[in-house]
Amino acid sequence: MRRSAALFVVAVLAVPLLSACGDDGASPASTPTGTRATNAPAPGPTGPNTPAPKPLPSEVTVNASLPFRNIEAYAPLLLAEHFGEFKKENIKINIQLVQTNNLVVVMQKGDIDVAPAAPSAGLFNAIAGGADIKGIGGGVGWSPANHQGYYVRKSLLKPDGSFSCADLKGKKVSTGSATGLGSPAVVELAAYLKTCNLTVKDVTIVPLGGADLLAGLDSGSVDAGNLSDPVWTTAEKTGHKLIIPFTASITSYWMGKIRTEKPDVAAAIVRALVRTSRTYLQGDYRSNPQVKEGLIKALGATEAQLTGPSSLIFDPDFKFPIGNIAPIESAWAEIGGIVSFAKPLTDDKLFDDTPRQTALAA
Repeated sequence: MRRSAALFVVAVLAVPLLSACGDDGASPASTPTGTRATNAPAPGPTGPNTPAPKPLPSEVTVNASLPFRNIEAYAPLLLAEHFGEFKKENIKINIQLVQTNNLVVVMQKGDIDVAPAAPSAGLFNAIAGGADIKGIGGGVGWSPANHQGYYVRKSLLKPDGSFSCADLKGKKVSTGSATGLGSPAVVELAAYLKTCNLTVKDVTIVPLGGADLLAGLDSGSVDAGNLSDPVWTTAEKTGHKLIIPFTASITSYWMGKIRTEKPDVAAAIVRALVRTSRTYLQGDYRSNPQVKEGLIKALGATEAQLTGPSSLIFDPDFKFPIGNIAPIESAWAEIGGIVSFAKPLTDDKLFDDTPRQTALAA
């Protein structure tokens, strides 16, 4: 298994690596049946076009959200819409743009049923406070071809093309989302700054992501920022420099009360997402002209951004990246002033594997 950037970051910050266990750290927490994050592959058929659709008795409208459409890690949701996988489940999908810092409110109200997102401190604080939102799946890894991470604008590079960490002092930096310091990407930034005796307090955090962040680097309104697939490819070709590479993703899918109030719908959503991942997003999926065309349309990307080998690895079992999350919570606590808890939340607080297990057992 690829060593995660989160584990590396925690080592650099000298933060104790805490597994998702009881708050006293002595033993695994006792969790309700059906919610413990085992992440074991469920029984059932595998491969393209599985699990088979089980259409709901009548059409159901499901509201989903994304912070940005042009993020390739969100391809399971976008391609499930594009290729009609939700329709096969008798689901009418309605995808909206909602920034992660607003997701808690709309999901708690029931206005959004499911959303892919990198976990934010605001989301975790809400869950710690009792919000009925849990991770239900995800699983995106990065191949060696992936150059996601923090890019510094080319005009700040030295004549030889190098860049010094110390030169970030006083600069405008984006963690790649509107959540700012609440983004998990702040952990990698903090580790990098620590190598030159700086902290996140020595830079100005600006809330930009995706194409807006790339435009900011091009114009000089932002000095450095975290770019995701496929936007980083344009930054690299433009001459901006990767200074903090990432090696693992924690992009995951979250659900609110639909999990318990409409479990059949929740399982149908996951079936469509898993089937999309298995059918269209395995191996070098960009080399499939049909998939590439779908990605260009669904992401609003250019053909140039999607040219080259696929740089993401989508887990065919759609497992939630629970093992990568506790180190980030610990690092947030170490930075201070970001989360309302001192120790990582227990698995049952964060994760409900029931919809995935039900979907995969079909």
